[in-house]
Amino acid sequence: MTDRRPDRVYGILVRDRRAFVAAYPAGMGLPGGVFPPLADHRKNELTTLLYDQLGVWARSIWAQGAFEYQHPAEDQPWFSGFYTVWEWEGEPRPGTGQWLDEAAVLESGLPAPLRILLLSVLNTQVMRTT
Repeated sequence: MTDRRPDRVYGILVRDRRAFVAAYPAGMGLPGGVFPPLADHRKNELTTLLYDQLGVWARSIWAQGAFEYQHPAEDQPWFSGFYTVWEWEGEPRPGTGQWLDEAAVLESGLPAPLRILLLSVLNTQVMRTT
């Protein structure tokens, strides 16, 4: 186990057993990006990236895990942190991506570790306790 600081942070918006995957010229991937060296809060940085890229403001973010991931907009893999976003304000702007259910994730062609992560997230039961 490590608390290594990620080089990149990515968000998984989840709604109705579907996950949002962003569209990029080189393929589909998660929204997010560079975690600046002097930044001190991963969730704040991710919130800003999601707002800039999709037009949504994240309210409920849970840390999900981290692994080496090559985003389609990058030329190499980076150690990346992944965060599930269960609540947000606004809707992803049209043309920024698509919602995938389990079957679509399996058929997506996304890298295997990312497909496994998305399937795990989609099969997680969440209950509001407050």
